[in-house]
Amino acid sequence: SGSRRARIGITVSSKVGNAVERNRVKRWVCEGWRELASTLPPMDLVVIARPAALAAGPGGVRRALEGARAALAAVDGGRP
Repeated sequence: SGSRRARIGITVSSKVGNAVERNRVKRWVCEGWRELASTLPPMDLVVIARPAALAAGPGGVRRALEGARAALAAVDGGRP
């Protein structure tokens, strides 16, 4: 209940390194999400991190999230 906001679910493939590396990728996604969540309309999103996420690093993960936001804005009538 209460005010709706954008929410995220994160899963990292077991093909992404060991547990330490998978948790690192989850932290990167969470960090990027905190920066973008306020710019999204209320919705539920699921992020499935693949092995390339580990190689991309935190900057690459953030760029991927920004790209997803841009794609959502294009579908949602241009909302930022």
